[in-house]
Amino acid sequence: MSAPPEHTYDPDDNDALTVFSGSSPEDVSHARQLWNSLCMPTPFESRLVSADIPQRLPVSRPERSGHLEPRRIEPPNLNDAQQREEERKRYLAMAAQRKETLALLRRQREQRIQKELLSAAFKPKTPRDKAPKENTNELEMEKEMVSQLD
Repeated sequence: MSAPPEHTYDPDDNDALTVFSGSSPEDVSHARQLWNSLCMPTPFESRLVSADIPQRLPVSRPERSGHLEPRRIEPPNLNDAQQREEERKRYLAMAAQRKETLALLRRQREQRIQKELLSAAFKPKTPRDKAPKENTNELEMEKEMVSQLD
């Protein structure tokens, strides 16, 4: 007698793993869909990232000794003081320049408004000013036409 053929396991071959004998093809397809939809979630330990597990190693902090060491007070560095003073002067210059720019813009705006007010008297009347008169004439004509229909 010969040995039965060995069946190799193929994880993508779902047909080899599920056997529905004596069932209709429709029931088999429904059962396969149900079986494939029921998957267990991956174990918590095998997930790569989890909100519950800290992802970073703790930072090592220097150990504190039992007694306090006196702090050494260093004299102020002259270069640091000079740098701070230069930076302060630079910021003050930038603030002054900003104030000048805003004042110039304000003056230009006031001049522009004055020119517009002066020229408003000499501007020709726009058709929008005449439009209401035409609309009233049209309304009167429409009212007459409606009254003639009655």
